[in-house]
Amino acid sequence: MTTPEIQKYIDAAVSAKFDGFTSESEELTTSEGGDGRFLGKVSATRYSGLPIGRDIFVVVGQTAEAAQIVKVGRSECLRPTTTDLDLILKKELGIEPQGEG
Repeated sequence: MTTPEIQKYIDAAVSAKFDGFTSESEELTTSEGGDGRFLGKVSATRYSGLPIGRDIFVVVGQTAEAAQIVKVGRSECLRPTTTDLDLILKKELGIEPQGEG
């Protein structure tokens, strides 16, 4: 999945489950050499006002080995598939996979 596809998938899932939240997105660049996991440009989204009682950050980028990496809240996944994203969304936000909720 590409970064825009991952962002769209996560945003659609959050929007389908919750109302009254806000989100802010920005592209950031890690420091030279990366942060240990992410390297170069990352796309970050902050979801606020969710009923889970805390803000959730979603970060999508690449590793030094050019593998796609996504972090949602406290969970991370390399080379995510939609199944991987569904599992992370269920764990972090209680969002059931599409068609099951």
